Amino acid sequence: MHFFLLGASGRTGQHVVSQLLSQGHTATALVRTSSSLAPRAGLTIVTGSPLSNSDIQSALDASPSSPSATIFTLNTVRKSDSPFAAQVSPPRFLADSCATVCGVLEQAGLKRIVVMSTAGVGDSWGQLPLLSKGFMRLTNIKYALQDHGILDNEIRLTKMDWTLVRAVMLKFDDEKPTDTKKDVRTLGSNGEGMGLGDSVSVASVASFLVKVAIEGLFVRSAVVVAN
Repeated sequence: MHFFLLGASGRTGQHVVSQLLSQGHTATALVRTSSSLAPRAGLTIVTGSPLSNSDIQSALDASPSSPSATIFTLNTVRKSDSPFAAQVSPPRFLADSCATVCGVLEQAGLKRIVVMSTAGVGDSWGQLPLLSKGFMRLTNIKYALQDHGILDNEIRLTKMDWTLVRAVMLKFDDEKPTDTKKDVRTLGSNGEGMGLGDSVSVASVASFLVKVAIEGLFVRSAVVVAN
């Protein structure tokens, strides 16, 4: 199968690339900087913005075959990893990028998209532990949560066959794309049973995103995942 990737140069996105290629699939990645992703056999890299209709169309045109699905792992950017660091990404970066991508894909007759989201969005907010809610409200992580929330609401109005994968707290200990992935638990759309100590590795999330895209799981629904 062939896949179209947004966010492929990110921490989770690099795992998605490695797992797709290791399984014999191919992918086209739209990246903002050509040097952000190393060339590999089976990977077509196109430079452009996820906010540009023409750049997205150029990436699709450059694909060796029509994508079976799109995997969207873009995230907002802060000046550092500190939760208190200033936000760099503009408001609605995720929502507008996803809307732009979905618009181009719909016109091309491509409906399947799997989006990496975060626990706390939509109906999963009510199941978050109180300390997690307080942390999100008091730090600049709240801006990413708000953007994911807008994306979550708006993608439901499209004709796309979307899946929203809501990851609990991400663990970045295993940032190398070759690290071993672990199984995930699925906790439904609202994340019932989430605990304060729950986390999920980036390799595990990437593996689940790939599985969902390949097997056509959780179409037009959201799912919370944890290790």
